[in-house]
Amino acid sequence: MARAVAIAGLAAAAVTMGAPTALAGTSPTTEGCYSTWGNTGSNGHCQSVARTGDFQNQIDCSLLGDSSIWYLFNKGASKPSWGYVECTFSANRSWINFRLH
Repeated sequence: MARAVAIAGLAAAAVTMGAPTALAGTSPTTEGCYSTWGNTGSNGHCQSVARTGDFQNQIDCSLLGDSSIWYLFNKGASKPSWGYVECTFSANRSWINFRLH
């Protein structure tokens, strides 16, 4: 009985250690906007935009390059969720780029 329990414990540990872990993060804020990312995607977020301009949510994909999308926001605008981008395989990180409009 003890041997069966020990083998079951080792099998459970092997499954747990072999499972992929979810990577996630939040970028620094750029002019009131930031991005969050998870396993394969990223979304932009803005709270009281500091300057009118074009904001780009960009994601660094581990395979097949980066992906991005641009949005124009006016000063003071807020949009809790915008600019979803996705990677084919997995995401390393994401960030917001800004340019004056």
